[in-house]
Amino acid sequence: MEPPASASDAWLPAGDQAAEQPEPETGPDAGDGCGADAFDVEALDAIERDLADVERALAALDEGGYGRCEVCGNALDDDHLERAPAARFCADHLPLPLP
Repeated sequence: MEPPASASDAWLPAGDQAAEQPEPETGPDAGDGCGADAFDVEALDAIERDLADVERALAALDEGGYGRCEVCGNALDDDHLERAPAARFCADHLPLPLP
């Protein structure tokens, strides 16, 4: 039995050495996982929106308006705040229906 062509080929079955190995990508278009393509832009946007909501809720807490609808000023239900701690609107003024 012949030894493998190289140490990296040792795991391949006999006869498959080097034939199944793709050439590594090089150059400016090679994906190395460190470029902008490595980030999920939609996920990042959602995280930024969530952060803005939390910062808005913290500001409302400091100003004494946390837990109140921004439209009518009525107190938000506890179960509503439990589901969405950064809630800004009562059920009557939600832009989207409650889940």
